[in-house]
Amino acid sequence: MANSDQPEPDTVETLFIADRERLIQIACRIVESRAIAEEIVQESWIRWHGRNYRPDQAGPIFRRIVANLATDWYRATRSERSVMSDIYAMRGNVPSTESAVIARNELAIIVKTISNMSDSHIKAFRKRTLHGKKYKEIAEDLGVSVGYAFRLIEQVMVEIYLALDP
Repeated sequence: MANSDQPEPDTVETLFIADRERLIQIACRIVESRAIAEEIVQESWIRWHGRNYRPDQAGPIFRRIVANLATDWYRATRSERSVMSDIYAMRGNVPSTESAVIARNELAIIVKTISNMSDSHIKAFRKRTLHGKKYKEIAEDLGVSVGYAFRLIEQVMVEIYLALDP
């Protein structure tokens, strides 16, 4: 005998729609933006379908996915805000809202561009830009020649340039 509290596979969508506002409220408590919360809830639907979850666990799993996605978003943007505030402090000024939006959009383009590159490109670029390593150190860390390390970083920079200035 089936438990009436357990949704059937074809009712997961109905449950999601019925619980949508509650899920948005969960995300809003963490990200403090309804627009971002709505995006997170939509992403939870995609994540649900990307896994083999049991339909009878839909409610708790959606809530967990939403809370995890919202927390991840909050942590990522907190780090970004921290880095940006350090940069602004060093520059001695705060950008206009328009400049901040442009910078955030450009950062998103850069992140997307880099994420589409090979692991060697990403590792080399991070070592150079984030850790300030010299090409020789990068080459040793990756087990490649200095010239190849230089080319990896150069290729990333060219791709970023092309992505920002099509």
